Amino acid sequence: MNRTPLLEARALTLRAAGRVLVEDLAWRVHAGERWCVIGRNGAGKSLVLRALAGLSVPERSGDVLWQGRSQGDWPAGAAASLRALMAQQAQDRFALTVERVLALSEVAGGAPPASELLSALDIAGLDGRRVDQLSGGERQRVALAQCAMQGAALMLLDEPVSFQDPAHQQVVGRWLTQAATPASGARAWVASAHDPSWIARVATHVLALSGDGGWQAGRVEEILSAPVLERTYGCAWRSVEGAWLPD
Repeated sequence: MNRTPLLEARALTLRAAGRVLVEDLAWRVHAGERWCVIGRNGAGKSLVLRALAGLSVPERSGDVLWQGRSQGDWPAGAAASLRALMAQQAQDRFALTVERVLALSEVAGGAPPASELLSALDIAGLDGRRVDQLSGGERQRVALAQCAMQGAALMLLDEPVSFQDPAHQQVVGRWLTQAATPASGARAWVASAHDPSWIARVATHVLALSGDGGWQAGRVEEILSAPVLERTYGCAWRSVEGAWLPD
């Protein structure tokens, strides 16, 4: 069995505004894994996702590999078929319909049918609407569908439920859980998120950023603990009937 990771960071160090946010990150993501990146505001979560996607960041050293090959060695077309990035907020320059946006998002084969995504993400009634007329939560779910339509093995998602109401947080969580399983094929995702209780339901692994260069990575049951959450967020936490609450 091929155990080459989909994504690997080797001694990755990221700096911004004179601060070291992530130092010597040594980390791997394999197919079938579902990773959440946690940390306080400004800890570097979005910066990490940009670096993992191969986009520009203020200052970096180290290397990021996709399928064992340095990301800088990948042609743009091949990179687009391997990884997809969803930003925190979509920047729509053209008043296109949802249907047209999804059609334009298709890059590689193997993407689920658009109708299946529309149903799974509860956006089936939006296909004829313009993306610039959607609510924040609706546009966010369309952006998730765009990532899936890209057909990439690796999805990088910046706060995919930040605009979702509780019911749609569950919808997105169920979809994400099904999007990276052994049955789904050679796929994985990495998403930034804040709610430990939601993360416990959808993720298999967690990367915790302390914001001063420090980090800790492991299975969700190892990282979602009161000591790690306190170091990560700077406040005490307690578990109440399986839900994590700030104390």
